[in-house]
Amino acid sequence: MAATSIKDFMVKMGVKGGMSLTSNFDVRFQFSGEAAEASFVQNYQGAEKDIIDMMCDEAQLPNVQSAVGNVTGRYLGEGNISYPHTRIFTDLSLGFLLDADLTAVKFFQAWYDHIFGEVSKSYVSGDMEGALGEYAEPINRVNRVQYPDHYVCTCKIIKTEPNGKSQRGRAPVVYMLENCYPYSIDAVPLSYGASQIARLNVNFYYTRHTVSYGVTA
Repeated sequence: MAATSIKDFMVKMGVKGGMSLTSNFDVRFQFSGEAAEASFVQNYQGAEKDIIDMMCDEAQLPNVQSAVGNVTGRYLGEGNISYPHTRIFTDLSLGFLLDADLTAVKFFQAWYDHIFGEVSKSYVSGDMEGALGEYAEPINRVNRVQYPDHYVCTCKIIKTEPNGKSQRGRAPVVYMLENCYPYSIDAVPLSYGASQIARLNVNFYYTRHTVSYGVTA
């Protein structure tokens, strides 16, 4: 590549803001309608929101995939030709660092319990004696699954980039995952030995996603 071409390329990259960094992103959960009235959502929108959003340390921009069919015999000598007929939206995994109060664990467990009509319990003292004094719910209790409108949300994954004002001053793209809810919460490993920050992985289903693109000024 000629020197002038490299120079022009670097100028164009500078206008675009340089290279994208994997460590710059933001995740938000937006509840509306009847889902916003749930108690766990009220707690999230209060003191827990900033902690949970900021502690998300692993995410992905959703993939794009199509189910395909095959057609043969259109032309003499032509083999199978694939064509797309259905959009496929796969599941999503998010990772969260845990604070000492396990805020993310409490939030997602309460969300999951709400889906199945469970009532999240709490002990006021919050100490070892209070934990030892807790008891399980009756084994013959009934679970009634809520209607989706009562627990789904729109999950926004915002890819951010630095600019002259802040580390996350630009937002070139945002993915909006519609009717999103957690279908599984992974085990949190605990062990003696060298201490590490505990992490929580949560897996989500959603019906489809919408993508919006930021315009560079």
